[in-house]
Amino acid sequence: MYRIIQKRKYWFILSSALVILSIISIIIFGLRVGIDYKGGAILVLESSDENTKALIEESLREQGIDSYQLKPSGDDQYTLRLEPIDENQHDNIFISIKNKIENIVEIRYDNIGPTIGKDLTNKSILSVVLASLAIILFISFTFRKVPRPLSSWKFGILAVLALIHDLIITIGVIALIGHFFVWMEIDSLFITALLTIMGFSVHDTIVVYDRLRENFIKNPHKSVEESAEESVNSTLVRSINTSLTTIIVLSALFLIGGDSIKHFVLTLLIGILFGTYSSIFLASPLLASWHKNRK
Repeated sequence: MYRIIQKRKYWFILSSALVILSIISIIIFGLRVGIDYKGGAILVLESSDENTKALIEESLREQGIDSYQLKPSGDDQYTLRLEPIDENQHDNIFISIKNKIENIVEIRYDNIGPTIGKDLTNKSILSVVLASLAIILFISFTFRKVPRPLSSWKFGILAVLALIHDLIITIGVIALIGHFFVWMEIDSLFITALLTIMGFSVHDTIVVYDRLRENFIKNPHKSVEESAEESVNSTLVRSINTSLTTIIVLSALFLIGGDSIKHFVLTLLIGILFGTYSSIFLASPLLASWHKNRK
């Protein structure tokens, strides 16, 4: 049996260090915010020309446009993201590209203002907060019949605390990657990835907590620490195998998938990796520490 709970101070030190480094990374590097949040223009262009991407980039350079993102978004389609532009600028950009690529077609054009971006930011933050509160209430209700000294509210609060740990570290790593790679930006898909990470991580945590409840009911003479140690070890292989299969699939998507979802897949990879770690090495040790001096 691995002494995971017994050696919990080492996991607490490691987690604290990771959270501190992540916060420093966010402060120093910041997040590369996409136009979904800061506003801008999106053009979806379609052409069967083999040199479409290179010709579009050449056209933008000739017009003195340096701040842009150009990604393949489907068969013969490319998504061009620019700073906010007006209709005249949009027409000039498309005409310039059209002069180089005769068969190019504009599939979609959207111009997102800063007001819409601010509203989306507020909704994104609200969605994460509401999801956290819902998780606390759900876990508290599910574990409402746990025997004393265990408390269903403690289960819910500590599960969300582990989730916050996962999100902070994930965002910190993304800030670091975004400093070096322009494709790693924050958009609506990034928030979707964070919410997915929350669901995956809390799923693993609930499995461990449910086993802890069962063991504590079967062996009430044991301390919470002993029951937690037994519970974590009995679910350890299952948690690792489940996460590993998911990570393998995501790794394949990251390597051979399209550029348009690369940042989304990478965010999931990082979040699931640390979510697995927190469900094993953080959530249950925190619960054991809370009840350390109680029988």
